[in-house]
Amino acid sequence: MKVHLSIERSLPVPVASVQVIALFTDLETTIGRFPKLKKLSRLGPDRYRWDMDIIGSRIANIAHCVSYGAEYRIDAAAGELSWTPVRDVGNAHIEGRFRVRESGAGSVLSFAVRGELHDVPVPLVYRLVAPAFIQGKFTALVDRFLERTAEALAEMPTEKKISRRKAGV
Repeated sequence: MKVHLSIERSLPVPVASVQVIALFTDLETTIGRFPKLKKLSRLGPDRYRWDMDIIGSRIANIAHCVSYGAEYRIDAAAGELSWTPVRDVGNAHIEGRFRVRESGAGSVLSFAVRGELHDVPVPLVYRLVAPAFIQGKFTALVDRFLERTAEALAEMPTEKKISRRKAGV
């Protein structure tokens, strides 16, 4: 069974947009914050294969090990990290973006992802509810990923703190 995903979220973060983009330049650490990521394999420059732990419910017999390839691009001027699927890698096609914009004392981080999971084993009795169930599981993972990203950003030194340290204060 194919299952479509579409998730959009945004959250305020306590740092300037340039610091958000600086955090994203370390792609492996950024990706590594995603829950249930079992293995991340480099396929080439800014290209990775994700292999995830089982997502779903073993009790309902809806459980899937998602894997996919993605190519990442950072556009610092636009305040964006985006990714597109690498064809013929894994059992899913996932694309998305992080977009950051200045807002008040910090920034607003927007996240959007959409894609399709292939070959999801779903018993016939659950075929009608499986897409919403799986979307819900992925939404929970995305929410935890964004929490971890916000935590990493909150732990970053601000430019003001960096300047004070350099000045010996």
